[in-house]
This record gives sequence, structure tokens and C-alpha cells, in this order.
Amino acid sequence: MKVKIGLETHVQLATKTKLFCSCSIENLSEAEPNTRVCDICLGFPGSKPVLNKKAVDIGIKIALALNCKIHREFFFSRKSYFYPDMAKNFQISQYEIPLASNGYLIVNGKKIRIKRVHLEEDPARIIHVGKSITEAKYTLLDYNRSGIPLVEIVTEPDIESPKEAREYLKTLMLILEYLGVFDPKEHLMKSDANISLEGGERVEIKNITGFREVENALNFEILRHKNLLKRGIKPERETRMWDPVTKTTKSLRKKEEEEEYGYIFEPDLVKIVLTEEQINAIKQSLPEMPQEKFEKYLSMGLNKEIAFTISSDLQLAIFFESLLDEFSPNQIDSWILVLKKILNYNDVLLSETKLKKEHFSLLVKKALSGEISDRAFELILREVVFYPEKLEMLLKEYQKISGEKLKEIVLKVIENNKKAVEDYKSGEEKALNYLVGQVMKEIKGKGDAKEIRKIILELLNG
Repeated sequence: MKVKIGLETHVQLATKTKLFCSCSIENLSEAEPNTRVCDICLGFPGSKPVLNKKAVDIGIKIALALNCKIHREFFFSRKSYFYPDMAKNFQISQYEIPLASNGYLIVNGKKIRIKRVHLEEDPARIIHVGKSITEAKYTLLDYNRSGIPLVEIVTEPDIESPKEAREYLKTLMLILEYLGVFDPKEHLMKSDANISLEGGERVEIKNITGFREVENALNFEILRHKNLLKRGIKPERETRMWDPVTKTTKSLRKKEEEEEYGYIFEPDLVKIVLTEEQINAIKQSLPEMPQEKFEKYLSMGLNKEIAFTISSDLQLAIFFESLLDEFSPNQIDSWILVLKKILNYNDVLLSETKLKKEHFSLLVKKALSGEISDRAFELILREVVFYPEKLEMLLKEYQKISGEKLKEIVLKVIENNKKAVEDYKSGEEKALNYLVGQVMKEIKGKGDAKEIRKIILELLNG
């Protein structure tokens, strides 16, 4: 059964102030509720909005990175609705002429079309107090968030599965990080997901936060739609809400058509006219993007998996490139993967560790010279990413054991594991691996597995 999915993703922009007023949004999570507000973002009568130029520049940068056509002239509109999260009962957004349109994003080799990119203000934060959203005892409103600049990125219904939706969002966020306009630790990214199955109407799921939650919400809706269609019930066009606690969606209202929002031109803001020079200046400022880095790494001789892993983490890519003045790409690519593995295990970014280039460089040199084993490299790095002051001590502790000393330990392991020796001599190759493992255990990873295997074979077959 064919599935069609389109996403409307709202991204908070990295500006210092709100979209139409001078209220600060820096360290907003630390502010007391309803303290970063003014007459403009609360919509007091007579207040006049003033457009944040920085937000427009960031919006253009995002649109260009998404291969969109920039509209040289555009304006803002009032989107009227009576929701509790908008004090003035309308949202300043863009409808008739957005900032940009007709772009695309390549996700795993597939082109996902971008219908439009536009700017708008964020509503207030709604806080539901209770077990879950659907069982809230009461609701609180924090208008600190009201007026934060957002860019909304709307796709065509080109996405064909919840997993692909998640991959699209991961790719989009990576591009935003590369542009330097979005910090996943500080800023919000929310999506409205539109989904339809063949034979049913389109349903919108509102305000889903997080890639995994988008995938979960879409999986639930697909199951719900299939069950309805099996019973001969055609899913209705409506707006639903995702509850991350119960992992279900709940109907909010029958879906409004765009005309029902009563869009009118925002009379307090002038039409914006961009010059070719402005657009070109922003275009020239665009950094190297993930796909460009990926292709560059392939040209360096890295395989596709390693090139993709490094280019998919901006901080890791910068770190990798900083090491190229000391090492060739193929000397450090495997060690960079070890670092990525450690970061993922601890669920941290490279910037959240204490690891410096000089620490990593020294470890690589010790590994390349054979002073420490591959296993020791990883064991040391696990500690050094958080406690670099331990590096010298750990290098001494994990100094590689080889030669006659290693041979003595191998002899001892052979003597203590006679059954494994007999099994190997009777043709069981696994027994040899077992003996190698016992030696590595004895020396606590301070040896080379190939060298150990060679010594065992010489002793057993000599």
C-alpha cells in the first residue's frame, strides 16, 4: 500500500533577538517564564513589528543550501486563528510569496523536493500539567518563546516511509549545522507530518519533536490507517496530535483549508526587496557542505563508509582535517572511527569532551610506531577523551609487550590451556582464536593479535 509523506519542519534560528522585536532569546531556557516579553511580541494595541535582518540573511543561507529559488521580492502576512499560544490571535508568517521555493535535498541518493522555505514567528510555549498531554489537569503559557524567529521548510509528498522521513530530518539538521545556523543542543526543531495511504485522506500530525518521535508517530498513523481501510472506513482529513507518552495520536480538529486562516497582508511591515548583490554575497559565504566533504574524502582514498561517517559529523570532520598536516588520510581514518565509536557510546559531541588534537596525534604516532596495540589505542582513548591528564600514565601502562617477554606469556597460556591446544591440533580453528584471546586477556590488551597468533603457531607447529 503506497504511502505518501510530506514534512513541514520548523527550525529555530540562531539570532540574538526575536523576529520582530529586540527581546533577547540568548540562554532563553534559563529565563523565568514570561520575563523576555514586550508590547510587540505580546501584540499590544499600537505596537509595531520591526523585521530582524539577521533572520532574513539566515533564511536566505538555508534556502540556498537547499537549492531553492530565492524570491527577490516577498512580504509577510497575518495568519489568523484563535489559539491560546498567540496573544494577538494571529501569527506573522508568509503565505502568498515565501522567501524561497522549488528546491531539493538529496537523501541517500534520492531527491526530496522542497516546496517552500519561509520565515515566521514562534508561538508561546504551552505547558500541559498532568500524566500526559491528553490527560492534562491544566495548562500554562510561557510567552518567552513567542516571537522567536523560525524558518519553515516544507517538502513535497516525496517521502515514502517513516524511516526515510527520519533520514531526511537527519540530513537537514546536518546541513543546518554545517551552515552554523542551528545548534541541536540549544535550538528546537519541530515537524508537522502529513501522511496519506492509498485510498485514504491526508492527515496532519502536529508539533512532533525529535527524529525518533517523527518516525514513531508516522508508524502509528500507518497502522491506524491500515486498520481503518481494512474495516472499509476511509480515513478522514484531520489534524491530530502526537502524544510521546502514550505513543498514540489523538484527533484535534477537522483539517482547516489554508483559506480558513484568513491570510491578509501584514500592514505594519513593508515589502522586502532583495538585491542580486545581497544574495550573491550570502551565496559566496556558504561553507563546504556535507556532500562536498564526502566527495572530497573519497578523492583522498577513504572508502565510502568512512567518508560518510566523518562528513556526517561536522566537528569530527574539522578534527580530521586538522590532523592532515601531520598524517595522510589513510593513516588516521581507522583511528577517527574509533573516536566516533567512543563518542556515540557516551552520547556526547566532540566539543563536550576534553580531547585536543595533540592528545590524539600522540596516540596515533604511538600506534603507528608499534609502541601500543590497536586495542590499547582504544582503551587509552576511552579515558583520554574525558581525562587527558592521564595520557602519559596510560601510555606507560599500556606499553606494548612483544619479543621474548610476550613469548613467555604465550608459553604460560599454552601450558594452562591444554584442552584448547588439543582441540586446535585436531583441526578446530576456533581453539586458536581462543588461545589468542587468553593471551590478550593475560596482557590486558598490551599486545598485537597478529604477533600473538604467529608465536602460538610457531610454538604449536614447531
